[in-house]
This record gives sequence, structure tokens and C-alpha cells, in this order.
Amino acid sequence: MTSGTVSLLFLFFSARALAQASIPNANFNQVLNLNGDMQLNSFTFPDRSKVETFSQKQQQLIVNQNGNPIPASQVSGSTGQPFVALMTQSMSINTNGATDLVGGQIELAMDPQMLQQNAVNPDNAFVAMLSPDRQTWMIQETMRSVNITDMTVRMTRRTSIDGEYMALGRQTVETNAVLVPFGSDQSSSVVIQGTGIQENEFQDGFRMSVRATQPVTMNVDVKDGVDSGMLAGIQGSDLVNDYRYSVTTSLAAVQPDLNRMATVIQMPINAVRIQKMMQAMGVQANGQVALSVAQRGVLQNPGGATGQLQSVGAPTRRGRDALRAEVARQIQGGTPSQQQNPAATQLLLAPTFTPVQAEAVIDPLNMRIAIPVRQVDGEYILLMQKGGAAPQPTQQQGATPQGQGQGQTPQAAEGQTPRPEGQTPQAEGQTPRPAEGQAAQAEAPRPEGEARPQGEARPEGEARPEGEARPSNGTAPAAGERRPERRQESPSNSETAPLGAVFITMKEVNKMVELMQWGGQAPITKMMNDYKSSQGFGNTTSTTL
Repeated sequence: MTSGTVSLLFLFFSARALAQASIPNANFNQVLNLNGDMQLNSFTFPDRSKVETFSQKQQQLIVNQNGNPIPASQVSGSTGQPFVALMTQSMSINTNGATDLVGGQIELAMDPQMLQQNAVNPDNAFVAMLSPDRQTWMIQETMRSVNITDMTVRMTRRTSIDGEYMALGRQTVETNAVLVPFGSDQSSSVVIQGTGIQENEFQDGFRMSVRATQPVTMNVDVKDGVDSGMLAGIQGSDLVNDYRYSVTTSLAAVQPDLNRMATVIQMPINAVRIQKMMQAMGVQANGQVALSVAQRGVLQNPGGATGQLQSVGAPTRRGRDALRAEVARQIQGGTPSQQQNPAATQLLLAPTFTPVQAEAVIDPLNMRIAIPVRQVDGEYILLMQKGGAAPQPTQQQGATPQGQGQGQTPQAAEGQTPRPEGQTPQAEGQTPRPAEGQAAQAEAPRPEGEARPQGEARPEGEARPEGEARPSNGTAPAAGERRPERRQESPSNSETAPLGAVFITMKEVNKMVELMQWGGQAPITKMMNDYKSSQGFGNTTSTTL
């Protein structure tokens, strides 16, 4: 028997085994049983997709297909672009509340023709899961596995498999995380396609998630130093880093309403630096600080002209058409890359930084703080304040036309002032009682309590006669009554951070530092040495089996 005959037989039996392994044993829209004896449950469907899991108890699942999934361009969790669909239909899985599965795995088959037509490397294939709000496909790169032999891609290590899944491909040369260098030239620029959500991560971990309605180019650079004058609009906060991020787009912030961008910036956290700063502040193990992001936005009206800003981006004004024609003329002219965006090199920024008034979220796993912004152009810094209070902006808010809180900035500023309303003298003779706040509500049934502030604490949002007597000094009685009622619990609730800030404790920072020192993994060798020391073997670096 020749070697060629052996090779042919090997290929024949391999193909036969693969065909047998992919024989469907389940159908769509069929109720399937998961055994609860910790034996492998494996279901193969007619399109070669597969669901496998162990289960601790008896469960049921049903799998269906969705012929009209959301576009593949709506992706979060992975950098680079663009993404394309590698399936014509998505797969949805529903169980009867199975949240304690073991080793759950969703395997989706890739179409080789679709890979070739879209120029997608199989190593750039992902199983994406639809987000809870059904707006984006979420990619978890650490839970991905690709098998080029049988052209399948998997999402692994799942304890719950409920959801909708889709095989996506990324049209990039890089097969790992795509990092963008800092810079202001064309080689370091990022092209936002203007269709869907696009995430870009830069070389230090600074990440931006952008959803735009038209193509836009973006550059991110770092600038050394932060002048003390730039911090005049912030009180009670310390600067974490000695540099600032500079973000510039091709729109150059001159048309804030034209593109209707929505951006979430994710700023990296240096856990070691924050740990040292907290130690220098005297923060104890159970103490905490508030982290926040401040922005120095672009002045929309630096010349002081009136009546012109509103016309920017308006479809009925000639200014918008003229600007579009000018941009098109510059692009078609083929000028050097640094001159294709002349406004970007001449952006006039606000003189001071202003805290971004939006909900902030901390990502301890990736060591980042995320916060949404309305207008992305400008500079950003990271702030820290001891004791968990949010940084207080001064009158410099009016100099930043960003509207960073998206209509929330005035509310936040006013929401902080009414909170100590009961502690500030108001010439009403009611100052002693509001300081007690909710602790004095037990005395409300007393007849004499109707004329006291504690009787007004409950119906403050209602139109009662007693409540109308409080704002006798004049300004906005209705708004003044509602806001303290919403925010009165904030000082007593240490788990809720003020708008624009996020709390982090010294214990959490110490844990982040330890994770960073050990590469985000369990300290295996340290655990071995500590265990052997506790058993009386001493601190050794070898183990005898």
C-alpha cells in the first residue's frame, strides 16, 4: 500500500468522522431537556450550530433562529472595524431560568464562502451576544475559541446561555486586539464609519466607543502637564496624572448637532499611582475616594458673536451648505493630511476644565473609568477627591459650551446646593429643625409639628399650604421643593456616588494593584509558597509530586 493510498484513506475516514460528528440530533423550536446529573448535554442543529453544557439540575431549553437580526456594525467589546455577519440568521436560546450551568458553550458554524467574500481571517471570527437593550452585539474576547478545521467559532465558559447569538467577522489584518497609536497626523487617525457602534483602543488603554451618523476621522494625543490655571474651575479635587488627553475630530466641534454623535470615553486607571496618592492622603483601609473625569471643551462661540451658534447645523441656513462645500473642496484638493482639517489645528478650548456631569462607571477588571460625553472634542483629565465628594465646578461652567451633562449640568449644580438647604440660615425661623432631617419625622403627628419643617419633609413635592410657606424668600418654589426631596438621601448613602463621580475604596485599589502585579491572574507561586510555609516546609520554589 503506497503512501498516497494511506493519505487518501486517512482523509476519507476523517471526513466521515466529521460528518458523523455534525449529524443533527436536535431541531429548532423544539423543547430539549438538560439532564441534571452533570453529564454532557450536546445538541447539534441542522445548520451545524451546537449547544453544549453540563447542568446541576434538570432544565429545559429551546433554540430558534432570527431571520432579521440587528446589523453586524453594532458591536461593542472589541476594537477595530468593520465587522460583518458570517451568518444569515442569528440563533436565540431560551431556558427555564438556567443560571447555574457548568461549561456552557455556544458553537456557530462559519460559511467559508462568506469568509472569502468579506476577506475575513478565520482568526478574526467571534461569537457575539445581543445586549440586554437589544442595541449592540457584545463580544467577549476572553471567552472565544476558533476551530479552523471544522470552521466553527465558539463562546465558552458560560454559566447561562439565554440570549441571542451571531457569528461576526472583523475585516482587519491584525488578529488580536487592535491598538491605535497616539498622534495628530493621518497615520494615527481613526476613521469612524458612521454606521453603528465602533470602539477604538489606544496604546495606554484609553478607549472610545463612538456611534455616529456619518463618517468622521478622529485623533487622540497626549499632552504633557496641566497648568494650575486650567484647574481654576474645579475645587477640592487633586489631579491624578500629569498629562491630558487631547481628542480632535474632523468636525472640529464646529457642528455639534450635525453628526449627532454619542461617545463613551473609557480612561485608564493607574492603580499603583492612585494607591500611593490615597496613602499620602491618609485614607484608611475602609476609606474611599471619588474618581471623576473633567473636560476642557471647545468654545463654540469664541468671538462673542450672538445669534450665530444656533444656525450651525440647521438645515434651512446657508451656513451649513457653505461649510459642507468648503470641506468637500478641501478633501478633493488633496492637500496634506495635516491641512485637511484646518479647524482641528486651531481649536480654541475653554480656559478651564469642567467636571463631566454624567453617570460614571468603573471597570475594575480592565482598570478603566467610563463616562458618556456629548461633544468628544477637547481635552480630558482624571480627578480624585478624598471623602467621596464630587468635584465642584465654579462659574467657569458658562465658558464651556459643551453642555457636558446633556442638559444635566444645571440640575446637578442646583441639586447640590439645595441639599444643605436645611443647614443654611434662611431667615424663616426654621433652621434648627431641617438639620435633623428624616430623624425628626416621628414627631410629625404632633399638632404643633404642622408649622415645623419636619412636617414639611414628606409633602415637599405636594402642593400643601405648609409647603408653600417655606420658599418665602422668592426663587423658584416648585423646583426648590422637588430637588431636595430627590437628593436628600445621597449624603447618607455611601454606596451612591454623585453625578459624574464613582467611589472606589482603598480595599478595591489594593486588589487592583495585586491583580496588575500578577498579570490579572491568581498569584499561583505565591499561593504555593505561602501554603508550604504554613505547613512547615519553608519557602521553596520546587514541588515534589
